[in-house]
Amino acid sequence: MRILQITPEARPWAKTGGLADVAGALTDRLARRGHEVTLAIPLYRTVREDGHADAPIVWRPGAEGPDLPVPVVVRELAAGSPGPRVLAVDAPDLFDREGLYGDTYGDYSDNLLRFSVFVRAALAAAGPSRPDVVHAHDWQAALAPVYVRAGLAVGTDSRPALILTLHNLAYQGQFPADRWADTGLPPEWFRADRLESFGRIHLLKGGILAADRVTTVSPGYAREIGTPALGFGLDGLLAGLPHPVEGILNGIDTEEWDPARDPHLPAPFEPADLGGKAAAKAALQAEFGLPEIPDVPLFGLVSRLVEQKGLGLIEAVRGRLGDWPAQFVLLGTGEPRFEALLRDLAASLPNVGARVAFSERLAHLVEAGSDFFLMPSAFEPCGLNQMISQRYGTIPVVHGVGGLADTVVDVSPEALAEGSATGIVFRHFDAPALCWAIDTAIEIHADPVRLDALRQAGMRTDFSWERSGRRYEELYERTLADRRAERDD
Repeated sequence: MRILQITPEARPWAKTGGLADVAGALTDRLARRGHEVTLAIPLYRTVREDGHADAPIVWRPGAEGPDLPVPVVVRELAAGSPGPRVLAVDAPDLFDREGLYGDTYGDYSDNLLRFSVFVRAALAAAGPSRPDVVHAHDWQAALAPVYVRAGLAVGTDSRPALILTLHNLAYQGQFPADRWADTGLPPEWFRADRLESFGRIHLLKGGILAADRVTTVSPGYAREIGTPALGFGLDGLLAGLPHPVEGILNGIDTEEWDPARDPHLPAPFEPADLGGKAAAKAALQAEFGLPEIPDVPLFGLVSRLVEQKGLGLIEAVRGRLGDWPAQFVLLGTGEPRFEALLRDLAASLPNVGARVAFSERLAHLVEAGSDFFLMPSAFEPCGLNQMISQRYGTIPVVHGVGGLADTVVDVSPEALAEGSATGIVFRHFDAPALCWAIDTAIEIHADPVRLDALRQAGMRTDFSWERSGRRYEELYERTLADRRAERDD
């Protein structure tokens, strides 16, 4: 199949969170399976500074359109074989900026224009290859199926199958109606059964209605977004789709996240020999200024520092942190109040180390060196760290929602007896439940047999993209079959 993936970020080119890991790994896996995959991203400042400012230009606006309001070209970035073809939309007025979506003052006010131009240029540049499938990711790319339906995707001979993946429904891309011209769409597309919602432009709503199939990143989250509690106002719309939202569990890049070959670790390790894990723990304690005590339970957290990720719960149990016979390592960036919380905890408690930073090296070290990994998210569409943790013999401690519930088997007596338990799952999103989970982890750490059983079960679990990639291939094939049936009728 010829597959066009349109995403606002993808590793290793640009990243703010798990979307980049997913988009990068999925496109790579599809390309390795022999599909003709094109990946389209914006040429952000970070990509430009990585040496791609002078990459070959493969598309310029021409007489056939689209008529874009700012100077734009599309460059082809060098990518390893057999990886995807990578197109970067180069519009310096829009993307040569400090952040991907905003700066310290908030989201950029012209994000509607930025991502409208990105999607239109991506479709135009990839159009001559006649993609069979256009797969858009999140609100920033949600106009892709809309533009195709509106006949604004230059170069396509027949309409491709249109897939939209919701990575986090909390972010929807809503803008004032007076910015409609930024979309480049005819006025008739601004109505309630298309892109209008309560007098505003609603990109994600439009993309959901225009797509042939809508997916999200775990079966649990697919169920949750159909409820008022986690549907963020779109639960009714999603429930009325002709095809139910399909939850396809994300995978992880098992080549990047492999404790037997991880260059960020002081020593490799594997299930049969965890000596390197002990070395990683000592290195992690030293890195964060904690006493190098081998037998103390060590809890790690690597996260965006926002309310969704449960940082409010960490704040709520701060009075207990110093009392637990354990150490805590906290790493991340995000909201200023939570960044201040991390600094304050590290300064005031001798058993807490923290770093307000984004660091791939430290993220790998935390995953490998911790005994337990904290993910107390209020909601979690999928999550990757809990899967990575298990691969590294680190036991996840999670709130049982979304993809966390799908990927962590709670340490119940039954699961322990059958050898399937991989972590600790708490069901109520409150401080007492988190305290119970940490107490339970400390008890498990004192029992070497149970501790090793959970580690081994987690390290044996397959979270690779082989399983998840096959699900996407099947989805594309089903959608293409529907398109062929429509044409035959």
